[in-house]
Amino acid sequence: METMIINIKITMAACLFVLGISSCLAGAWVILSRRYQQVLKSISAQSAKISSKAITDVAVAPIVESMSGLVAAINQLVRTSVGVGVFLCLSGVTLCFVAFWMLSTI
Repeated sequence: METMIINIKITMAACLFVLGISSCLAGAWVILSRRYQQVLKSISAQSAKISSKAITDVAVAPIVESMSGLVAAINQLVRTSVGVGVFLCLSGVTLCFVAFWMLSTI
């Protein structure tokens, strides 16, 4: 009976460790992927082209304002994505420490 409980603890600790490593890897991938960087560069380039035309044409001014709002929204999206990545990394490290603690109490 006692060996069965020890085997269950070892299995649970191994599962927590694998889950923690997976969470750390997913967080690092989210932080390092830079999925939105190309989109942000493209929109910034288009915004610069349109703003040069806005000087001569008054009707283009609302488009420039909306483009700057779009750039700001994508910038906030990148910040949120990095925050999620950091959270995943920290939770993964925590899960790995819990798994180690579980194994050390056997």
